[in-house]
Amino acid sequence: MRIKLTFYAEKNLVIPVQYNYFVQAMIYDNISKELSDFLHDHGFIIDGRQFKLFTFSRLMGRYSIGNGKIEFTPPISLIVASPVERFLRELAEGMLRNDNLNICGRKLMLASISVFPGFEDVDFDEEVVIKMLSPVVAYNTVKKGSGSRTVYFSPWDEWFSELVRINLERKYQLVYGQSIQNGDIRIEPLGPRDERYCKVLQYKDTVIKGWNGIYRLKGDRRLIKVAYETGLGSKNSQGFGCFEVVQGLKR
Repeated sequence: MRIKLTFYAEKNLVIPVQYNYFVQAMIYDNISKELSDFLHDHGFIIDGRQFKLFTFSRLMGRYSIGNGKIEFTPPISLIVASPVERFLRELAEGMLRNDNLNICGRKLMLASISVFPGFEDVDFDEEVVIKMLSPVVAYNTVKKGSGSRTVYFSPWDEWFSELVRINLERKYQLVYGQSIQNGDIRIEPLGPRDERYCKVLQYKDTVIKGWNGIYRLKGDRRLIKVAYETGLGSKNSQGFGCFEVVQGLKR
């Protein structure tokens, strides 16, 4: 399930280019404290890993960039997706009640909320074409001496699809309470490698490398559904892995 939030403002919205944290903060500010604290402090745990089970797009609208700032001309839209109905319901209700909506202290007015009903796995073909609405991320943490370093992969790397598959299988088990045995899924870039689609973003003090673009997602329709609801790849709740299906959806 997902919702589309559309905002207006009395003047253009000027915020830092690295705005993911501020959008996430707005989301947490508009759900109950109980749910916000749970997601922020704990989340859903499996195999020692924490998942929030939601994702969101980049802000969408006309914009210009300069001097480390991005300036949006209203209207501005945001898509938020999650398999957790309570989360989306609280977010929609919180937004509707809040007369002081803001991103990074910049006041916004909610113009509309569009609700998109959830799909069943049979509504997806086993091969869909997707467009990233926020960059997809796949990484591994490698031990180095007494510390560690993070290695980010591109969709052209052999390990990319495998990391995406493992991530989705964990999310599936959290959402549905059962595991998928040997659930196959692959992500294939449509076109040659193009560094223009590589996005290096900063979330708080962490630099994250992800990829925009159009891809073919092939495999188990159950995992495709989970990817649509929770986000593709890692760091979804920080604003990564949200996509729309441009081909292969049956209704």
